[in-house]
Order: sequence, then structure tokens, then C-alpha cells
Amino acid sequence: MPRLVQPPAPRPPPVRRERRTPPPPSGGEGIALRLAIGRRGIGLELARPTRVGPLLVTELSATLPGVRFPVDVSGGVARFRHRRGALERLEAELTARALERHAAPRLRGLVGTGAPEVWIGAGRAAATVCVSCAPDPEGDGAAGAPVLAFQVHVLAERADLQLVISEARGSGLPSPATAMAIGCVEALLPGVGERRGAVFTLRGGPARLSRALLPEAGARVPSVEGLEWTSVGADGDTWLLHAVKGAIAAPPDEAAVVARESAWLLVEADEAMLEGDLSAARAACVDALERAPRHPEILRRIAEIDARVGGRAEAALGMLSEARGQSGARLGTLPGELLAETGDTDAAIASLERAGETEAAPALAARAFELAAGLARDPQDAAQWLDRAVARSPRATGPRWSRAARRLELGRLDDALADVEHLEAAARGGPARHRVWMRAGELWQEAGLGGRAGALFERALRFVPDEPRALTGLGVALVQEGKGARGAAILARALEIAEARREPASGVQLALARALAEALFDLPTAIAHASAIAADAPEGPAARGLEGRWRASLGDLAASALAFARLRELAMALPVPTAEAALAEPVAPLLLEAAELHEGRLHDPLAAQRYLAAALRLRPRDPEILRRYREVGGQIARGRAEEPDSGDEPFEPSEAESATHRTLTERPPLDLSLGPEPQEDAADAARAEDLIRRLQGAPHDDAVADELIALLQSLGRGHELLALLLARLEDASPERRAVLAPRARQALESMAVQAAGAGRQDEAALYRDVIRGLPGEDPMDGG
Repeated sequence: MPRLVQPPAPRPPPVRRERRTPPPPSGGEGIALRLAIGRRGIGLELARPTRVGPLLVTELSATLPGVRFPVDVSGGVARFRHRRGALERLEAELTARALERHAAPRLRGLVGTGAPEVWIGAGRAAATVCVSCAPDPEGDGAAGAPVLAFQVHVLAERADLQLVISEARGSGLPSPATAMAIGCVEALLPGVGERRGAVFTLRGGPARLSRALLPEAGARVPSVEGLEWTSVGADGDTWLLHAVKGAIAAPPDEAAVVARESAWLLVEADEAMLEGDLSAARAACVDALERAPRHPEILRRIAEIDARVGGRAEAALGMLSEARGQSGARLGTLPGELLAETGDTDAAIASLERAGETEAAPALAARAFELAAGLARDPQDAAQWLDRAVARSPRATGPRWSRAARRLELGRLDDALADVEHLEAAARGGPARHRVWMRAGELWQEAGLGGRAGALFERALRFVPDEPRALTGLGVALVQEGKGARGAAILARALEIAEARREPASGVQLALARALAEALFDLPTAIAHASAIAADAPEGPAARGLEGRWRASLGDLAASALAFARLRELAMALPVPTAEAALAEPVAPLLLEAAELHEGRLHDPLAAQRYLAAALRLRPRDPEILRRYREVGGQIARGRAEEPDSGDEPFEPSEAESATHRTLTERPPLDLSLGPEPQEDAADAARAEDLIRRLQGAPHDDAVADELIALLQSLGRGHELLALLLARLEDASPERRAVLAPRARQALESMAVQAAGAGRQDEAALYRDVIRGLPGEDPMDGG
């Protein structure tokens, strides 16, 4: 019979399990430990290298003294992590690149305004550190950006590390290099080490590292008794630090020991330098030099202070020369800069070349070659120096912009364009690349290649369309190419956009006015645009001068004279040397045009002389302005000599002219001499400054003016004396003029004799021309 099979039992319903989120990892899982079993017993050690800041801890091992065999180790690390061990060995690595990345954000604002570029070179128990402004591809590449370099030596003292700063040097620094180097190391070790002068002490390095690692791994901090640093060395760009319990320490580096002893001698001087008291710092250095004669590091510190005080270039050079003779110390660009200050250009270039070849820090070496290029008289030599600067520091933008300018000067347009393309590739983002091409277009225009600059401005417009400055540059370039109508249309569009955005539009409006006048010959519309530019705008003086030129072309001489008078008032208010050199450049030729108008068409030589004096203030060495000033002065002197009646009323200036000359006397003194001046006494120079300030507050104080005239004469500040005398004479009453004219004549005669004796015949002729125009006695002869 068939066998009966029972049916399967029904399955129970499935149990619904709740889905739980896995628990977060427990503390210490980022740092892995493993159990170590050896002849000395059981211990804990790192399972893999672990990073603590820029430091990579490659080995850390601790024994557990209270544990003896046999013992159950089946629980692994968890079974023993609660026991306190004894640290037996610690090894760590520090790469230069990791330290650079760690240091850059922490040094923000110390050199420049943002995070700097940090370069670190590894040496045996030492490092060369260079801190410079981060590359700015769209910047103008000025050679004055700060660059700092210094040495850091490392010494192991039992469980401590000592960092010693030495050979601090740099260029364009706002403070002494040593003080800035100490500030950089302090910013990298906030609250970690103790400092005395230029020596930092890091206490208990192994204990600090074990406290940073083991508690995070869930283990107790071990005892570090008897554990000391045994060696500090370098392998390529990596420093290796070893600490072993009971081992014999390696001998310290000789250079590090010498640097530490030098730093101990200079503790008081460095503390005073950090407080900004350079006088006390120098006195402390001199005291230290008495205890350690001819010490190179002390001599360096004194030279560094003297170079910052001013007027001590020769003394600082002597100190640096003696320091170099005592050792092969790195002195940076300071000797070359001091030699350039003393006028020894050839020696300065040789010193800068030596600095660039021997300097380890790339940015400072590039700066040395860049400074040498600035001193070179030949453009080809300058370009070669800049080639070396770019080769030494390819990421530096200053030398590359300077090289592009020199290549334009030499006619190497393709090479200059290659430099700009490299800068564009280094820029990040559309706005940055827009600024690179804007700067390039302006550079081409400054080099007189305005017609070729249009393509560069078009590239700038690719990244930021409808930008008014780029449109202005393109419009000006098109006008210079002979495409006046199209250029004027683009300029009109740029003006419309700038006004709609409420951006400064005076530059655009002046460019449009010039295009209308010079390319389309629409003088009335050009005059309307020029007259609409505000007087206080940067382009105000040039706008008034061009308005005067164009009104004269239309025959409106009265309106032209009024526009030129406003030009002279604005020109007398310009600082000399002006910070806006590019804007002040066309002002002097316009003043010369105004003088020619007043002399030739308005027959007013006195007014022409005033315009020439204003032009001479902006360009004191311009031979054409000097020649014209002498001619007009001689014409005035001949006219006065031919006057039949000397009892006429003296010339009374207009209110505008008086205000102009008061503006001249109320400005700070300016060294506009045509040749070398006598060495000024510090007390007399300070007294002159005080008298000028008093005269600004009380312009009609004749006693102050008389003392200032005598003092300027004794100091040999001829052009300041000339400006002051002319202004005082024009503002003087008839009675005061009768008293002041003989004094002015005597002072100017003395200055003319001094200038002639020194071989400065143009300056002497200028003083004699002014003497001929003075009221009173008969004019001097031409001798």
C-alpha cells in the first residue's frame, strides 16, 4: 500500500526586525593601537603612522611594567588599554611641504595682507624659511612687496627642543627682519613654547605627543621618565626626530650651537627690537659687541637698525662688510640696496648678483635679480636680470610683469605676450583673468603701443563683458589705429555704462572728449565733455588744460585764459612727486601751452612766467621749460628797464593768483633742486619743518616767513626758496614789498653764486632771471 506522508507544518510568520542605525564609532578609532609582545614583556604601540598637525608620528611604543608572563592576551588591546605603561620609543617625521601648508594660513597678515606664500628648505638640524606675498597674477608687479627669509636651527636638550632664529634678512619689510622672523615663529607656536629673544624652547615633546595620541585611542598616558631626544636630522626634505629611553644622544649640530650662543648675547637687543625701540636695541647690540668683538651676527643686527633709521647708509655698509669678512653669513639684498642709496650703482648690481646667486630662498633671490634689473641702465641688461629672476622663482609675478615691460621696450612683443599668457594661466577665475588682460592692455598703452592694445582689451572683455575700463581701453586703441568713429562710439557706450552703474566716469569722459576733438574734430562737443569733468576728479587738471587748448583753437581767448587759470590752480595743488604720475604727466605740457598763449597772443609775459613756474614745479629738470622761463624772465626785465616812470603802482595780483601762490607756500617743502645739495643739519631741517607748519597756520606772519627764507638759503634748498619768495612778493603790500625785495635779491644772488660754483649753470641762470624781474634796483647783468 502507498505510504502516507504528513504535510509540512505551517511556517511561523516572519519576525519583523527593527532596522537600527549602527552606533557611532567609539573614541580612538582614528588612532589604531596594537599589542606588542616581546622579551621585555607586553606593550602597546601604534598600528600605523598618525599625523599630529604637520608632524607624522611613525612609531610610538610603550611597555606595561606590571604585566608578567604567563598572561591571557586573547582580549587584545582592549584588555590592557586601562593600564599605565612607560614610553620606550618615539619617532616622528616632518616634511617641508607639510610645514608650508600648515604655516601659510597661520602667518596671514604678517607679510602683506592675506595668507603669504611660505617656502621652507630642509637642512641638517636647520631650516631656511622664506615668507613672501602670495603671487598675484593680475597685480602690477611692483618690486616693493615684502620678502622675509631666516634660518631656524634645532637643538635637542633632553626631552626639550630649542629653536634658534638667525640670519634674518629681507627686502621691503615694514619692520626689522629679526623682529618679523621672531613674530612668524611665535604665530606658528601659539602658547606652545617659551621664548627668550630669538630662542624658543618646546618643553617635553614626547610627553606632549603621547598625550595627543593615546587618550584619543582610549589608552592611558604612559610615563615618559628617562625618555629623551636622541637625534634630530634631515633626509631630503624631511626632518627625522628620534626619542629613545636610556639611549645616548647624538652630538648637536655645530652651526646650531653657534647660533644659540649668539642669540643669548642678543636677548636684550631682540626684546627691545620687538617693542619697536630701535635706539635701545642698537645700544644693547653695541654693549654685546664689546663683549664679543667683531661678532658677525651682532654686526648684522646693528647694520639692520642703521639701515632703517636713515642717513646711516655708509655706517651700515661698514658693519655688513665686516660681518661678511668674519663668516659666510647670508646678508640678503641689504648691502646692494645700501650701495644703491649711496649712488654706487655698479657695486650695488654686483652685490645684488652675489646675493641672488648665493641665496637659498627663491623669492628673495628673485628679488635680488629684480632690484639689479631696476638699476641697470641698458634695457637689454635689465631684461637679462629679469630672466634670471623668473628662472629662480617661476611663480613670482613681479619679475614677470617687469620683464614684459622691458620686452616691450626692446620691441620683443611676442615674448612680452608670452609672459602675459603665463600670468593668465596662473590666474584663477574669470575676474582674475580679466584683470590680467586689463593690466596688459594698460602696459601696452604705456609703452606707446596703444594701437596694438585693442586686442588685449578685447580679451579682457571676454571674461567680464561691458566693463567700462576695458571698453575705454578698447575705444582709445581704436582711435589710435585711425578708427575714430568706432572708437568714439565705444567710448560713448563705456561712459553710459559707467554713469548707469554710478562708477567714476571722469576718465572715460576725458577719453571721449579727446577722441571727439582729435579724431572727429568736433571741438564744441569735446569742450562740453571736458568742462563737465569735476575739478576735484583725478583728470580735472588735464580736462581744464585741454578745454583751454580747444577754446583757443576756436578763437575764444578769454574763455581759454580762464580755463588755463583753473588748470594752474589745480596744478599748484598737485603733490610733487605726485602719486598719480600718469595723470600729472600731461599737465606740464598744457601749462607750457598756456604760457605760450599768454605771451604770444595775450601779450602778458607776467602771466606766462607764472604758468612756467607752475610747470617747473612739476618738472624741475625739463630743459625746455627752463629755457622758456629764462626767455620770459629776460623779456620782463627788459620791459621794466625801459619803463620811464618807476613810481607806478606795483602789480597787484588777482585773488585767484594770490590763492594759487598761497597754496604753494602752504605745501610741505619739496627737494626740487637741479643738482646735489649741501648736507642738511638735522636741527636746521627740523626747524624749517616747524616754520613751514607755522606759516601754514598764519600765512601773513612776516617774521616767520623771514626766518624761513634765511633758513632755506642756509640749507641750500633753492627751489623751495624761489617758490616762497615769488609767492611772498606777489601777496605783499607795497610797503612790505619794498622791504622784502632787497632780501629776496640778496638771497637769490647768493644761491646763483653757489649754483654757478657747483657747475649748475641752468639753475644759476634761473635765479638771475628771477632777480631781473624783482622790483626796485636796476637789474643785474647777465654775468
